[in-house]
Amino acid sequence: MASKWPSNNLTHIPVLLKETVDYLNIKRDGIYLDGTVGLGGHAAAILSLLSENGTLVGIDLDEEALTRCKESIGAASNCHLISDTFSNIPSILETLNLDQIDGVLLDLGISSLQLDSPKRGFSYRFNGPLHMGFSMTSSITANEIINTWSESELRKIIKKYGEDRMAGSVAKAIVQQRSDSDIDTTTQLRRVISTVVPPRYLNKSLSRIFQALRISVNSELDALTEVLKNFMNYLKPGGRMVTISYHSLEDRIVKQAFRGHAKECICPPKLPICQCDHKAAVQILTPHPVVPSEEEIIENSRSRSAKLRAVERL
Repeated sequence: MASKWPSNNLTHIPVLLKETVDYLNIKRDGIYLDGTVGLGGHAAAILSLLSENGTLVGIDLDEEALTRCKESIGAASNCHLISDTFSNIPSILETLNLDQIDGVLLDLGISSLQLDSPKRGFSYRFNGPLHMGFSMTSSITANEIINTWSESELRKIIKKYGEDRMAGSVAKAIVQQRSDSDIDTTTQLRRVISTVVPPRYLNKSLSRIFQALRISVNSELDALTEVLKNFMNYLKPGGRMVTISYHSLEDRIVKQAFRGHAKECICPPKLPICQCDHKAAVQILTPHPVVPSEEEIIENSRSRSAKLRAVERL
């Protein structure tokens, strides 16, 4: 189905676009922040619904994506594109002299631009350096993790962030291989993993292990946890937060955070009388996550695992 919103890039298909815009409930003069602006698919749709008095702030760590986004969206005076991480939203808003805003979007998925670029090292499908940083100036790379972290540390992140049952065997194989020579490329890493993972499970394990490395390099779950603690502080009453996650680790963090902020009482269940004085800060708008339609999945197979959740500030 063709979108009624402008497309900034024919090769970039924003996930759950209509649903995202609907749940953000865009006000023409409102202030909105896209914390993972990427190539600007969602941002372009939001911007098209704003008047000249509205404001859009777009944040991304990926310098290449931000450059392309600037080229496609143009030099709109009410659009601010900033190279940073969304965990720094409070300081970014302060710099822009923005107190409270009407909506926040976090599309947590890795983009096609990143996955399909061999030099970034995000995908096991291409041969490239083991980088995996959202920013090319990242302080740590997957190469450093693979070649310097201990076997126990490797096992821990593969199990925790990749949820892969072969974590122990893979970590041991990596350490054994690097005792002979460093593992510097995605192809070399894939070859090592293939020595201990049966062929029928290989692609799934590769996806999980590369995900674990990417999460570790970019501290993704730490950044997500941080922003979910404090987003109520800069959302106006009636303002909304929308998240799109792509794996169970992210979705679990979002779901639990939203539920916690929506509770009236957070006292232990055994206490007969509430003593916490906690008040619900948000209303959950999506009791169950919104997922792509079959039609969208056919059009964009990478949307298959997407889950959208939304809350409104009370």
